[in-house]
Amino acid sequence: MGQVWITLRKYPALLLLVAVYVISSAVVFANHMRGRGRVGEREKTVLRIAHWQLEPGIREALDWVIGEYQELHPDVEIRQILIPEEGYFRWVNTQLIGRTAPDMIECGLGGSPELWRMFYARYFLPLDEYVDEPNPYNQGTVLEDVSWRETYFDDMLGGYEETLQTYFRVPLSAFTLRLYYNADMVGEVWDEDERGTPFPRTYEEFVELCELLQEQQGEGFVPISGSSYSFDRIIHVYRTALTAGYHDRLDTDYDGTVSRLESAAPLFSGRLDMREEGAIRATFELLREIAEYSPPGATAMGRDEADFLFLQERAAMMPTGSWDYSSLMERAEGQFTLAVAEMPLPSPDHPRYGPYVTGPPTEAHTQGAFPFAITRTSPNADIALDFLQFASSLKYNEALNEQMFWLPAIGEAQPREELEPFTPRVEGYAQTVEFEAPGTAMSFRHTLPVFLAGTHDYETFVDRYMASFRRELPDQGVPEHIRDMNRTLDQQKRYGSIRRAAISGAAGADAILTGDPAEQHMRIMEAYVGQRASRDHEVHTWVEHARYYHEQR
Repeated sequence: MGQVWITLRKYPALLLLVAVYVISSAVVFANHMRGRGRVGEREKTVLRIAHWQLEPGIREALDWVIGEYQELHPDVEIRQILIPEEGYFRWVNTQLIGRTAPDMIECGLGGSPELWRMFYARYFLPLDEYVDEPNPYNQGTVLEDVSWRETYFDDMLGGYEETLQTYFRVPLSAFTLRLYYNADMVGEVWDEDERGTPFPRTYEEFVELCELLQEQQGEGFVPISGSSYSFDRIIHVYRTALTAGYHDRLDTDYDGTVSRLESAAPLFSGRLDMREEGAIRATFELLREIAEYSPPGATAMGRDEADFLFLQERAAMMPTGSWDYSSLMERAEGQFTLAVAEMPLPSPDHPRYGPYVTGPPTEAHTQGAFPFAITRTSPNADIALDFLQFASSLKYNEALNEQMFWLPAIGEAQPREELEPFTPRVEGYAQTVEFEAPGTAMSFRHTLPVFLAGTHDYETFVDRYMASFRRELPDQGVPEHIRDMNRTLDQQKRYGSIRRAAISGAAGADAILTGDPAEQHMRIMEAYVGQRASRDHEVHTWVEHARYYHEQR
């Protein structure tokens, strides 16, 4: 050993290389052992769970449910990986392609629905064989003999990928959207005893409140802290309320819903004219009124900017979702009383908007959210599944969401009393007229803010938008829309073929399936027939309106 040392001293570069190698090896070994969770002589199985929920209290609540699980399973350690929203999709994409993804990933943020479908098919574990069996962690409860799927308030639709006819995700929460407001500031100008309600019940009263607030607070104050993040909520509420009356006119296949192309094709052909239709004009005029009570350029503001304006009491109201309740409550504590209300609709007596109002948008379509999927590359997929069953059991899903101040995903679980205003509204109307048609979303989002800012009148806004609409819908939107539907049909045929092969006993076919192939084949074929009919109807609708448009020119 002494001779080796003497030799190495003559070659300092080699000595440095050896030293670096030894240190690196030690670090790699230490990280390896840390990753395996060695505690003394005992080795733990380590799982990783990734999500983008950085709001205050969410990580702590997940740590709690993880801790409860680890008490039952002391040989398991689960670690959270928190990724900011801005880079989340790129990070997930890189991890999945590089086969270095964590065991469980929250799904849905960023990217297109098509990309996520591709991810589900390639990188995530199908859950079909588990969802129709009881959740083992519901033993001793009213859900003891109920299938895991049926324990969800939405029958686990929030975890179902319709295109692939397979369950991939395990939702843990649910969300709705509301209008938050500063009750102290509103109470100074809105006398509850005199008015009979702590917040306006109609749009007319809402406008009156905005005027009173502006008059009291003066320069630098805006009644509504709007942003690109929240203004979509406002658009959805009033577009649905004022244009739901078009449903019977646009639902030409009578399936109960108006597709994006069923809405777009009449706009393209001129059979539904934005200049002539009173309800459509009224919708945009109302949105422009609301924009006058929001910050200049509100549709370009970020979510954090809107939060800051509201919490600094430079705005009295802010539309956002139930997911923000806990963080806003925490940050508003000691400053003002936070309250929640619905966006008020015009009354039937409103001279301009009343004749067009049908009712509020329904929330009956609300599905489970905060969804996690298990990666195929996970060496401990069985444990990951067990943990997600634990977190979605009646007892622990209720307690988890109670700590997060979120709505639980399990039907029998009770939400916190404070979250009663967020209970999904079943009554109401579905969205009917869609202005962000296939391929035209970017144009709409460029032209609308200019109109809302008062730069253009309504006619100029329509002229500019329809010019891009009629260019982009046939050139890009419709072809891509039909291609997407054809891809869906191809995927369904491919999945149906695999299941048909398994039914016939083809060697190896059942190795890549979960659940009963006969039942799945029937479900896929039923979906295929429906999807094929929808595709054919979309093509027919577009051809009919395109022909009409060209005949009128």
